[in-house]
Amino acid sequence: MKPVPLGNALLELRTGPFGSLLHKADYVTGGIPLVNPMHISGGRVCVDQEYSVSARKAAQLSSYMLKPGHIVMGRRGEIGRCAVISESDGDLLCGTGSMILVPNPTIIDSYYLAHLIQTPRARKFLESEASGATMLNLNPSAAAKLPVPLPSLQEQKRIASILDQADELRRKRRRAIDHLNQLGQAIFHEMFGDPATNPKGFEALPLGDAVEFIGGSQPAKSHFLYEDGPDRVRFVQIRDFRTDKYPTWVPKALAKRPFTEEDVMVGRYGPPVFQIFRGLSGTYNVALMKAKPKLHLTSDFVFYLLQEPKLHSFVVANSERTAGQSGVNLDLLEKYPAYAPPAALLREFSDRIADVNSQARAHREASMAAERLFASLQHRAFRGEL
Repeated sequence: MKPVPLGNALLELRTGPFGSLLHKADYVTGGIPLVNPMHISGGRVCVDQEYSVSARKAAQLSSYMLKPGHIVMGRRGEIGRCAVISESDGDLLCGTGSMILVPNPTIIDSYYLAHLIQTPRARKFLESEASGATMLNLNPSAAAKLPVPLPSLQEQKRIASILDQADELRRKRRRAIDHLNQLGQAIFHEMFGDPATNPKGFEALPLGDAVEFIGGSQPAKSHFLYEDGPDRVRFVQIRDFRTDKYPTWVPKALAKRPFTEEDVMVGRYGPPVFQIFRGLSGTYNVALMKAKPKLHLTSDFVFYLLQEPKLHSFVVANSERTAGQSGVNLDLLEKYPAYAPPAALLREFSDRIADVNSQARAHREASMAAERLFASLQHRAFRGEL
């Protein structure tokens, strides 16, 4: 089946209102929500009431109102992020950074088209047609060139239904992982209470007395290695946080600290992000926080202590700037109030967190399987093999 240009399958394709029609001064709270790329996630619209306009302003921009069956798509930044508007979405206004696609219902199904746009091949095509030096921007004439295979409407709906079911499976796996991540913090509060008030009267002390801070340095790029070996250690970069991939290695001779199996690390620059790296040999451009053994503190306890909202806000508020980047002020972080619960309670906490982590690993594996299934179905669907 020969694909047709996207423009041939639409009744309308237009960008959201230009800046001359919509200014930041027009934003209100709790009005008619705007939909920019940042408000599209997982194929759905996630409104932010802070990005709204009054009913009067929306009436002035009525030609940009989104209706059920329309597709709203990001046209700059993350191009191709899109969602189908449903009845339950209510009144929505296309934002400046988005684009409105109105499918011709006699030719193409909205959900089929939305799934097609989100395939890696389609997004790559749209990005190649976009222009811009600092940020890619996609205009309607460029988007209209996207090749679209057009089986019968009945076949399109069948394909969209299969992909919807697979996509919902992915979402359920992600939600389960999110709930497990929240469970760890809930267990921390149940057993130890808020560190800021220390309601259970544990031994109070500054964080620096509980944790040893070890800074890292950046090795030269010429020292980067990309294969494991007996003389090499993993090199963790900030981009590796929250992932299970550590692609870069460096010679052991560059290591500046004793190796341990478990340490808590924080990204030194950008938003503060904490992570436990297990079985890792070394680290450089992140700060390492090593629990002092005399207090029996564990890496799990330190990690969840550092996740506390008040401590996180403290870190952000007291960030220092180095070479134009915001960074964690370790000197102030060492002075932050903390506590040292009894060893038996810490062991019980680690056991409970180990159970949570075990469940999380199982869900992550199932989530990766769901991602692979969805990618396979996606690939086959638009090749006429589903």
